[in-house]
Parts: sequence; structure tokens; C-alpha cells
Amino acid sequence: MAFRFPLQAVFHFRQSIEHQQELRLRAANQLVARTRHLIEQLDTRVEEMRNRQSHELGSGTTAAELCFALECESVLLHHRQTLQGELARLQRLRDEQQKIFQQARRERETFESLRDHQFQEYERNRARREQREVDDLFLLRRAYRQRG
Repeated sequence: MAFRFPLQAVFHFRQSIEHQQELRLRAANQLVARTRHLIEQLDTRVEEMRNRQSHELGSGTTAAELCFALECESVLLHHRQTLQGELARLQRLRDEQQKIFQQARRERETFESLRDHQFQEYERNRARREQREVDDLFLLRRAYRQRG
């Protein structure tokens, strides 16, 4: 008689939920990383603009070009602030998803632990049955020898 875990369907369901939550957590991590990368790109762009403005000021530039450059920088900084807010929101969502994933993992581990415990009990009982059969066979042989 092979081992059969009566809650195997529930265990598979818990594994599936954990896997889904892990995929969602990975997606949330990717969104956070992508937003951080966008912020870094904006910072690089602003730094490049400032360096170019500094160079142009030294070589001479018109007031219109200077105003345009300042307006561009202002728009980029405003966009950066928007991305910072989005990053904070995504980090909160990621943290919530991390908690959901950890809960799903704990629930799966609970069923796994129960299954392992039942399997160990099954193995102990199987070993006892086998030992009883060996003992019975030994006693039968002994009784047969004593008669014959």
C-alpha cells in the first residue's frame, strides 16, 4: 500500500498560490527597478544639461537659449518628482506583495510539514508491519522445525 496524503489537492493548491504570489512579487520588483532606472536616467540627463549650460555660458549664449534650457531642466525635475512618487507607491505595493507571498509560503510549508509528518508515520508503520511479518515468518519456521 503506497503512501497517500489525504490533503494532497490542498497542498497542490497552496503550491500554486505560492507560485502565483511569487510571480507577482517578481513583477513588482521589476516595476520598482524600472522606475529607479528611469530616475537615474533623468538624473544623468539633468547633469548633462547642467554641464552643457555651464560650457555654453563660458562660450556665450543667448538669453532665450538659457531660458529654454532652464525650462527643460524644470520639466525634467518635475518629471523626476512624479517618478519619485510613483517609486514610493510601487515600493509600498511591493512590500505588501512580499507579505502576501510570505503568508502563502507559510501556508504551503504548513501543509508540507503535515505531509512530511504523515509520511514519516506511514514509514514507521510500514517498517513495523515488515518487522512483524519477518517475526511471524521466523516463528512459523521455528514451529515447523520443532514439529519435524
